Amino acid sequence: MTTVYVKTGDITKAVSVDAIVTLINPGGMWWGGLDNAIMHVAGTIYHSQARAIPLTDGQVVVAKRHGRQHSGSFNDVLFVVDDLRLPLSDLMFSALRETQIEGYRSIAFPMMRTGVMLGAFEPNIRAVVEQMRAAIDKFTHLYPDSDLKIYIVVYNDPEAENILLEDGSMVKI
Repeated sequence: MTTVYVKTGDITKAVSVDAIVTLINPGGMWWGGLDNAIMHVAGTIYHSQARAIPLTDGQVVVAKRHGRQHSGSFNDVLFVVDDLRLPLSDLMFSALRETQIEGYRSIAFPMMRTGVMLGAFEPNIRAVVEQMRAAIDKFTHLYPDSDLKIYIVVYNDPEAENILLEDGSMVKI
């Protein structure tokens, strides 16, 4: 059974997971908050893998650790290409589906399309959470036997954390 946890902190260190997810644009200009955090703990080992191929909207690029050491608590990075044309739920579902292909047992998502991107597609944090829930619901419906552990890691946003937890479907850790 898939379980969804909510954790506060730095996604690169807050939970030990097979992979973390970040949205990137197709032009390769992705030096925002999470990308900076990934590079801070792992250098460019992940980003160089994503840069090596053409990027298209909705594509999931699996960047592997390949045994390289870094100070983060994750192995791989799933870069999901986002040109703000697809609903967030579609992008997040694509990443979740990729976990099944890769055989991952755990994955961490940040709050996506927030910060400077809030309002570009989803008008507020509640809409972001609704999109994230829709992706998780679709995944659990299509993969009912999955035992994936999904972590949503919130960095310094009590409002987002409260909205994630309000319906009781997610567990705070």
